[in-house]
Amino acid sequence: MESKSTLALEDGLDLKTLVTTGSVLQINLDYDDTEYVAEAERAETKIVDIIGKPIKNFKEFEKTLVHVDPKGFVKKKIIEEGGGFPLHEGCTVSIAFSGYWENELEPFDMKSCRKPLVVDLKDNGLLPGLQTAIMSMLVGEMSVFLLSYQVMYGEMGIPPRIKPKALCVFYIKLVRSVITPQEGKIDFSEPNMFNKIHKEVMMLYTSGVTLHKSNNTSAAIQLFRKAVNMLHKCRLANESEEKIQECELIKLYLNLAVCYIKIKQPLKACTACNELNRLNSLWNNGKALFLNSKALRMIGQFDVAEKRLKRAIKLCENSKDLILKDLKNECDLLERTRKSCDQTKLIGKKIVGSNLEVISEEFKKEVDSLIKNFKENVNICKLTLPEGLNTTEMAYVKDTCIKNNLFFRKIKNQDDECGAATLADSKVENFALDKNKDDDSTENNDFSNCKE
Repeated sequence: MESKSTLALEDGLDLKTLVTTGSVLQINLDYDDTEYVAEAERAETKIVDIIGKPIKNFKEFEKTLVHVDPKGFVKKKIIEEGGGFPLHEGCTVSIAFSGYWENELEPFDMKSCRKPLVVDLKDNGLLPGLQTAIMSMLVGEMSVFLLSYQVMYGEMGIPPRIKPKALCVFYIKLVRSVITPQEGKIDFSEPNMFNKIHKEVMMLYTSGVTLHKSNNTSAAIQLFRKAVNMLHKCRLANESEEKIQECELIKLYLNLAVCYIKIKQPLKACTACNELNRLNSLWNNGKALFLNSKALRMIGQFDVAEKRLKRAIKLCENSKDLILKDLKNECDLLERTRKSCDQTKLIGKKIVGSNLEVISEEFKKEVDSLIKNFKENVNICKLTLPEGLNTTEMAYVKDTCIKNNLFFRKIKNQDDECGAATLADSKVENFALDKNKDDDSTENNDFSNCKE
């Protein structure tokens, strides 16, 4: 069977912008819809998850549908039944969809089930037809809708992208629904506000966990961070409120660490673990140490990561939980990653003689091998280079990074990466290999010298 290529948009259409100022469609040449799939699945062929199929003739298809609204502008057919309570404007939903024009094989807009669109039903900018369609659904339901131009793109359309009086078909799957956290303004300076803020924080936390489970990790992080900020700003009246605040912060920072590791931002995960240490919930918490160790391994701080892992294993050695098995697996992964990114030979391959512009072939081979292993190893994001390399050697490392589409970062000192430096080392310049375009090293926190 001949395979057909599928085009994906860089970003989904902002329908509100589309009908006002217009939108520019950009093809995502690096489309990868498997960001949150397990590593075993990443090795498989990556396909774009499109729900539904093209419709050749809208008139014939319309005969199988029922009206959703009194005027018949939105017509519907249920493909998979859902359940639960009806939706209302106080809900935030996650939806997957594919939109088709008549007799066209490829969707003009789509969101997959693995990376659904999150929509606040009260304030979202959706076109009226889509709003009506979604409001008619139940959680778990997948339906196909025929949407009239009166509730979509209008009588004139948006030439040349959208024809006049353009009808369209949308396949929509309602993946999840949560109660939208209240956005009412809170005066944090007022006394006796903790109970109100605590309720808001619990709603944010619950919604964040739900978003995380549906693989909408970035949205989950926003809710967790908002909850953390609210707790820090709130005035406390007594020790009881302080204990509740501390308990909620521990849960939030643990979840932030999980999320940051999932989206490969290990330095921010270390920041969350550093906050756990301030709350005295790092060295006595096996899960926190486990997460901290994973983040440190991802930035190449293997010795520090190993110290935390050993401590976590000691805390969990009598536990029947699966975390002990996970810890042992992380030990094996840490050792393999350490070996693949071994830098000790770089120092041994120094330039011989007084000519500092000549680099030995042995040094070049070691650098090429190190960068190749670093690039191919999915278990590490950053790697700080050893001290003692001269300007010529650094230039060769930098050029090799550029050839391999890696980033070569200058960091003020080791403290910028994980806090391993002492004050005496503060003037030493260090360099790091980095896979991420956005540099996280501005998070100047001491991640490795946390006191037990």
